[in-house]
Amino acid sequence: MNTRIYHSGLPITPENRAYLERPRVHRLLADAMRSPLVVISAGAGYGKTQATYSFLQQYDAATTWVQLSERDNLGARFWENFARTIMLYDRHFAERLLEVGFPETEDQFMSYLSIPEDEIPFNEKNVIVFDDFHLLENESVLRFIRRSIRLPFPNLTMILISRAEPDVDIVGMLSKGLVVSVSEDDLRFTAEETAQYFQLLSVPLVAREIANIHNDTAGWAFAISLIGLSLKKAPSQEREARAAMKLNIFKMIEDEVFLVASERLRRFLIRLSLIDHLSTDLIPLLAEDRNLVDEMKKISAFIRYDLYTQAYLIHHLFLDYLRQKQDILTEGERRDTYLKAARWCDANDYKMDAISYYEKAGEYEPIIDIVYHLPLQIPVDPARFILGIYDGGPRELLENLVRYHIQHTRLLLSLGRYAEVAAEIDGRVKKYSALPVSDFNDRVLCGAYSALGFAGYLDSPRTGRYDFDLALAKADEYYRRSPYSQFGAVTSVSLDAWASKVGTARPGAMEEYIAALERAIPHMENILNGCMAGLDDLAKGELQFYKGRLTLAEKFITQALYRAEARKQYEVRNRALFYLLRVGAAQGSYEKTREIFRQLEAQLEFTEYAPRFTTFEIAAGWYYAVIGQSQDVATWLKGNFAQGALGSFNASFGNVTRARYYYASRRYGELLSFIQSEQDLSGVLFAKLEMKILEASCRYHLKQKDAALAALAEAYELALSNELTMPFIELGKDMRALTAAAARDGNCAIPRPWLETVGRKAATYAKRLAIVASEYKKANNISDGVQLSAKELAILSDLYRGVSRSQIAANRHLPVNTVKMMQNSVYMKLGADNPADVIRIALSRNLIEAGS
Repeated sequence: MNTRIYHSGLPITPENRAYLERPRVHRLLADAMRSPLVVISAGAGYGKTQATYSFLQQYDAATTWVQLSERDNLGARFWENFARTIMLYDRHFAERLLEVGFPETEDQFMSYLSIPEDEIPFNEKNVIVFDDFHLLENESVLRFIRRSIRLPFPNLTMILISRAEPDVDIVGMLSKGLVVSVSEDDLRFTAEETAQYFQLLSVPLVAREIANIHNDTAGWAFAISLIGLSLKKAPSQEREARAAMKLNIFKMIEDEVFLVASERLRRFLIRLSLIDHLSTDLIPLLAEDRNLVDEMKKISAFIRYDLYTQAYLIHHLFLDYLRQKQDILTEGERRDTYLKAARWCDANDYKMDAISYYEKAGEYEPIIDIVYHLPLQIPVDPARFILGIYDGGPRELLENLVRYHIQHTRLLLSLGRYAEVAAEIDGRVKKYSALPVSDFNDRVLCGAYSALGFAGYLDSPRTGRYDFDLALAKADEYYRRSPYSQFGAVTSVSLDAWASKVGTARPGAMEEYIAALERAIPHMENILNGCMAGLDDLAKGELQFYKGRLTLAEKFITQALYRAEARKQYEVRNRALFYLLRVGAAQGSYEKTREIFRQLEAQLEFTEYAPRFTTFEIAAGWYYAVIGQSQDVATWLKGNFAQGALGSFNASFGNVTRARYYYASRRYGELLSFIQSEQDLSGVLFAKLEMKILEASCRYHLKQKDAALAALAEAYELALSNELTMPFIELGKDMRALTAAAARDGNCAIPRPWLETVGRKAATYAKRLAIVASEYKKANNISDGVQLSAKELAILSDLYRGVSRSQIAANRHLPVNTVKMMQNSVYMKLGADNPADVIRIALSRNLIEAGS
């Protein structure tokens, strides 16, 4: 692309050529493009942005230019800005980014990394520019960029443009030569470039005058440009121009730029300084006069059109100058600017900016409408931001808006501030119950009781109270009296890994919880547009699964699946399919697991279900880990655990799979560290039980026998009152070995019959799972690669010749139990279920010779 083409709608003038036509800087940037990171750091007015922009116009790369502002210190706003900018280049990838959401936590960042490679548009050379990086202070946003610059994309270069050294911790990258820094000294005009600039302006200066200007400005591009503007008007006043520049840079802006403009343009420019979005669509709406926009374009040294963001950008120093003039605007001008900007942002899905501008315009009903359509559980970052707006807003106005009441409580719930929820609702119920009956009051009370019931449900693992249905019944009573939707389409209420919210092993607690849930769900469905349909059946099936009653579990879970599908409750559907996958594995049915897996994949087509890729990868990852295909577990699930997440929605679900992956990968020490860090948290009983069982087996693998048996005894006590056995059984041969060790130990307090029963069932589970694993390999043409030890091969040969177990033990001088365990190992490795199976499979794989 020709360097003289700035944009068809913006004329190239000698003033901005000072920034554009700088071959020396362009050569420097061209060399820098070989590195994954370029840091351009210099003060205001050094031409950082202009030099980079003009270079990229002629550089052969797909460029995404992210213009940052102070508003990007809100993670959700940064993500909207980042994704919408990407959308100008690749709509599909941008939509995937919006689906994933801002990766605030470790889990979310790993989920972001798990976007399939064929969906990431970095096959050709790509450049991502983050301009005004110095405005970022939010640690979550900075952490995202710090980690992103280290991603191994060979065709990607990131450019950070900043007035200060970016806080991105690049020492390691610098030592490896992976970073190129461009400094103020690199961007300063040389004496030769200064002379060339004034030649472009057709300003006749002698060498001494040029040298004086260069010395006074120290090559500062902005100052040179202002002196150029002044000398074009009065070419003989070089000394006066330099003196004015030294005296007051803002005064020069005023004299040479601002006062030259018409009164209408001046006020318009000051209005633009109120907002960050200067889109080509929004500018005409604000101007209401095309001639005013055309006049603005003529200030091309200080306002430019950015081809990458399709927006106008005002030079920082000029913007600072305009902001000092904002007090001359009338309240009507301010409000009109904010309101038009808010409506444009709202229509273009910049929701966080829309909320901010609506607040400045004093318009709260549109904010209520935006929040109405947010997920039921609002992410922490935007929840805190919106709550601040509500708490700082006009109380009298807000309290006359029905949805404000429930939304304020929703925000507190999303932040986990349950005590404040209870206090707020108590006051609201007392106030509105005492008022005369009206639709408004009924709707406020409906929202209050809905929130109270939902808070009780969420907090029940800690409180041990299962009466949340009472508040929901009361909410339903008000709803039926005065129907009014207080939520948008509730299709993906986040669940954690378990349908159960029981945190205690107390006898009868499970049944009390399920009964309360069974009473509550019809009210939830009615008030919240089908919310949580099927969750009560899922909880019933879950309990039966943990008891090892697979047929009954399957019945309830299938009912949950159908009910969830009917009301588009995708989270319930996902968890139901996850349990059915575990049932199929326990039954040794590859056909069943394959069908369930297909249904999980089908859910990826439900675009209204935002976390569908995350929840699919979690369920699929568990399956891959237990059938010996850990290499197929999503990359983000192989990383660090999400801390403090045993009872916190999808994070806890991810940790279930991550734990199984760590265990299958024999990373016992790391898994133990996580379990120990979480053990004091008040969580769900099933979470505590599964982690305690994994702890016991990890310690046994690490030769910590006494600690392993102690952990097993603790797990037994947690499971005893509810007869929970399946989490033990799902460890297969490892649990068989652990229960056998416990049975041999004279100090073990666990009843021997229980140990024998669980050990036997675990051995059966291992054989059945081996069948599923074997069939999976066949169906997917995966090479078996089975490795039998010399002793296992010898025992396999004896089995083929019909030698009994006791005779093998005698002939080979081994204990009978050792022979039995080695036989079981052969069965598991070959996916065999009985002696006939093992011989057939061994012959087919040439592990033994027929007739030998």
